[in-house]
Amino acid sequence: MFTLLMLTVATVHFTSVHSLAAEQYHRQIRQELNTAEAVIQQQHYNHEALLTVADELISSHQWSSLIIAELTSGQTIERHNHVKDDSVPAWFVSLELFEHYTSSRTLINKQRPTTKITITFRPTIPYEQLWQTGTHFFRWILAVFIIAGACYSYLLQSPFRPLKTLISRAQKLMNNQFEAPIPLPNSSDLKAIVKVINHLTAQLEINFKVQAKEAVKLKEEAYRDPVSGLGNRNFYVSQLNSWLANSAKGGLAILKTSLIDDCYRLQGFGEGDKLVKEIAERLNEAIILSDLTLARLSFDEFALLAPTVTEDKLQSVAESMKAVVDTAHEIILPEAILSVQVGLLINTTPSDASTLLTQLDNALTKAALTPQNPIALIDEHAPHSILGKQQWKQLLLEAIDNDYFVYQFQPVSLMTTGIYQYEVFTAIKKAQQVYTASEFLGAIEDLEVGSLFDRHVIAQLINRLNANPQLGPLAINITNSSVKDPAFIRWLSKILEKNQILSDRLFFELPEESFVRSPDSTGLLCSAIRFYKFKFGVDNYGRHFKSLDYLKEFRPDYVKIDFAYTNQLNDQIRASVLSSISRTAYSLNIMTIATRVETQTQLDRLSELFVSGFQGFIIEQQCMEREAAASYI
Repeated sequence: MFTLLMLTVATVHFTSVHSLAAEQYHRQIRQELNTAEAVIQQQHYNHEALLTVADELISSHQWSSLIIAELTSGQTIERHNHVKDDSVPAWFVSLELFEHYTSSRTLINKQRPTTKITITFRPTIPYEQLWQTGTHFFRWILAVFIIAGACYSYLLQSPFRPLKTLISRAQKLMNNQFEAPIPLPNSSDLKAIVKVINHLTAQLEINFKVQAKEAVKLKEEAYRDPVSGLGNRNFYVSQLNSWLANSAKGGLAILKTSLIDDCYRLQGFGEGDKLVKEIAERLNEAIILSDLTLARLSFDEFALLAPTVTEDKLQSVAESMKAVVDTAHEIILPEAILSVQVGLLINTTPSDASTLLTQLDNALTKAALTPQNPIALIDEHAPHSILGKQQWKQLLLEAIDNDYFVYQFQPVSLMTTGIYQYEVFTAIKKAQQVYTASEFLGAIEDLEVGSLFDRHVIAQLINRLNANPQLGPLAINITNSSVKDPAFIRWLSKILEKNQILSDRLFFELPEESFVRSPDSTGLLCSAIRFYKFKFGVDNYGRHFKSLDYLKEFRPDYVKIDFAYTNQLNDQIRASVLSSISRTAYSLNIMTIATRVETQTQLDRLSELFVSGFQGFIIEQQCMEREAAASYI
């Protein structure tokens, strides 16, 4: 209606201006005819004088043509004006709002017609008047229309603003993103809906927190020692099995002390529990390793698993463990006679958890025989497991310079859509010797040169993805030292910016340790990955005895469940813990992937426990069978 009103006003205005201009145009015609008649009569009808008058008249007036016919002599004078007027657009003139008017008049002298004047008038002035007035009015109408339209739009959208907020909040709730309550709108109809949305948001957030706490609690009940806060014997054995299935190369340590028993006996249970907790905390602080599993095996024993650790480093760890107990003895129970032993084991060959625990017990027995230096090592070297950290670093630098890296791509399959990604496993191949990442990662992490390794691998695989559009999607593991390196984060941001076209074909996997222990730097890295539309996941999900709330903060695209939970699923406790931690991720629409799935039975059992994706031997076999069938067809 407002638009119709504006059009009506514009039409009325245009019509009135046009009428006024036409009236002035006809008045001008009459005046100019009278002027021309008077000028010609003054020349007494002299032909030469009329020629001069004709030129002057046609140049001083906006006429199209002037014709002076001398009736007595039969001579005719014609003048035409070809000057083009650019003050009005040609398209506006082509509308023919004013016509070219031709008028004639006969001059009489002594009652005889002597001369006939014919003038064709060009409507330049009315067109100029109409154009100037019209454009001015149009600007005014346009300004009024824009202002009124903006006001109308604001007034129209104002009642719907709370509804847009509700739609946005509903979409976030679908992804389990909980925010502050929505302010109540003025509309009584929407108030009830807003109250319901706010209630649902609060309830869902509470339910998620309760579920996350239940998952952590169940995991702690199954795998955590309640006094020390460390993993218990079951947890340590599960981590041993996971490690043995991967590389079986690394170091183990066990500490046994009589100080705990003396404290319980002499000072009571409260002080004894306090001592156990303090020893556990001091061990965590004293032992600095990139990949570490620490557990309380029994009443007075603490055990450690350090994959890829070197013998020198393991000896240093043993000294630190012994120093922790010595310090506690001096502070808490100096009057007691201290007995402490540390057994060490370097393992390089496939074995089983029971055998390794027996060897650790033997190491403790050996350590007890030398109380003046109660640290004993049982060593079984493999051909290249004796490389020191600096040797590993030198090998890494040499491999980068000469590109000794080889890659294996292991498929991850989803239940519904087939292949989701291929995880990249990197090794160094020099001459005929192959060094897997599990062998050298611990050393390069200790030396904080993991970012050199990650940069080379990422750059090489990006080149492969660009060269082969059929390759991928690939998932690249990022070391913990790279996550904490600001320079690496800046470098990765630049690489991702230049290769955004690969965002659907490149994933990054970060260890759970980074999310738990370095949340700030991990947040920066995840933000950079998200900013350029790439995806990332959590490796070793569920390994740490921490709240799983970090999932809500970082929102990874997927999590890969630690192998400790995906094997031996006949164990009801293990299956319950797996189901609980998987459900926590599932409730946030985060994909859960089980690793090292070896058998069809294991695959079927995992499918019932909120697990969406699978990775391992059985998946590789299925992929190979499908490829073979396709090539046969």
